[in-house]
Amino acid sequence: MELVTEQLMDLIEESRRIAFQNPAQAFELAHKAQLLALENNQKSSLAAALFAMGLACRSMTDLEQCYDHAYDSYQLYEQLGNNRGVAEALNLLGVVYFYYAQYDQALEYFLNALFHLKGLEEYLIMSRIYNNIGEVYREANNEEEALAAYELALEISRDHQFEMNLPIILENIGEIQLKNLNLDISYDYFQKSYEMLIELDDTPSLAEVENKIGKIHFIKKEYELAKQFYDSALKRLEHIGNKFYTIDVFVNLAEMERGENESSFLEYLNQAVQHAEQVQARKKLSSLYTMLTEFHEEKGHYQLALDYFKRYHIVEQAIETQVISKKLEIIKIELNKGFTGKEVEQISKMNEQLEIEIATQKKLLAELETANMNLSDEVDYDELTGVVSRKGVTRYLQKIWDEESLLDQPISLMMLDIDYFKRYNDYHGHVQGDECLKQVAACMNLTFGNQQGILGRYGGEEFVCFTNGLEATPLKQFAESIRKAVGDLNLSYQFKGETLPVTISIGAVHCKRSQTSRVLDMYVMADNELYRAKNNGRNRVEISVL
Repeated sequence: MELVTEQLMDLIEESRRIAFQNPAQAFELAHKAQLLALENNQKSSLAAALFAMGLACRSMTDLEQCYDHAYDSYQLYEQLGNNRGVAEALNLLGVVYFYYAQYDQALEYFLNALFHLKGLEEYLIMSRIYNNIGEVYREANNEEEALAAYELALEISRDHQFEMNLPIILENIGEIQLKNLNLDISYDYFQKSYEMLIELDDTPSLAEVENKIGKIHFIKKEYELAKQFYDSALKRLEHIGNKFYTIDVFVNLAEMERGENESSFLEYLNQAVQHAEQVQARKKLSSLYTMLTEFHEEKGHYQLALDYFKRYHIVEQAIETQVISKKLEIIKIELNKGFTGKEVEQISKMNEQLEIEIATQKKLLAELETANMNLSDEVDYDELTGVVSRKGVTRYLQKIWDEESLLDQPISLMMLDIDYFKRYNDYHGHVQGDECLKQVAACMNLTFGNQQGILGRYGGEEFVCFTNGLEATPLKQFAESIRKAVGDLNLSYQFKGETLPVTISIGAVHCKRSQTSRVLDMYVMADNELYRAKNNGRNRVEISVL
């Protein structure tokens, strides 16, 4: 029996040791211990094995199974009168409620866990519980109580030299100080955490702290130092393939670029969005969509702002739906655990209803995810200029070519190119070059107005415009109005000592839809006309009428 007890202890200790590094293997070891404990009627070891299984499930974010095993462990420990075990199990149950955003219940479990530790010198568990209490208060925006709980956790960990606990607690305190703009105090906490994490070789936590230190440097306008920390954090996270924490780094990098280089600002935000969509980080997506909505609204890109607002709204609905689904699931588990005997039949019926409601919520969540994906496909705007992207124009034209009822409609395709744009870029630099592109695009878009068709960016300094229903003569007048409007922007550059205006050349083809079978044919003809406009002196319109 002693050999079995020793074997059980080894399995459980190893499972707990690797729970965060290799949760799947940890679960297997704990499950093996569970079976061995059942076989040998070792209740104390069975409770420990169940707790270890719950711990592994937490690391795998399988919260339902985590709750299930932690609750069974709690009940066994309570029967055995093992207050230490009861406290650990209650703490883990509180963590599950915390993840489900049920903060009142989470706090109740944490406080109950502390109650069971009274008179016991279980300081490691105590420090973890206080840290968890701090997390609850922080999420509830009660920073004073959060800070008090963190400080207690920190004091216990320092007094008893719990080196593994210290960096996370220090980081949590630093986060609150940063939020309150106590930059020097926050920096000290982050720096201490950072030095400890280097010793522990904890890459994800290291990167997270580096990102926050970078944020402090950014607020202090120490931009080079901020960039160094952001880049270091990004490099670490990309090395281990952690996309979740990378999102926050991209957001901070975008913030650095916003005033200087809007193209880079949008590029970083788009990378953050891609990562958030891939890992389904809905709360982060909601924040990102809000940022993009506000940015494009400021720039007058109202259609693009509206599209991002729609995506924000869908994600917010998805978050609410997921919360409801998870709450229903945890109620179901609670019902299964809390009742026996005559009440089983009644609980069974309630479970059936819960299953239906959970399935309904999951179906709604799936529909919202599909709607968001479809809307993502529809948002085909060029991020720099705010006009439709080349992909969006291509999709629009494909629909035109698929519609047989439009065969007799007069149509036209124009290729519009900024003359000598490289010279402008060379003289003013790429930042001003981007600004020039935005002004020209906005001018074209304004002149395009409510015209039936589409205007978009083809690539670089080249734009494309398609009209539907415009006859040849009005088309010529329309093209000239766009060319003149761009000239009236009074953008200029110097070349060989001479000040020259920014102008555009336009090449167009006009025909009936029935006269061409492929979109590509129109592109080729319009491009040939653009080439002719360039050869004939630029800042002019050339049109081919079939």
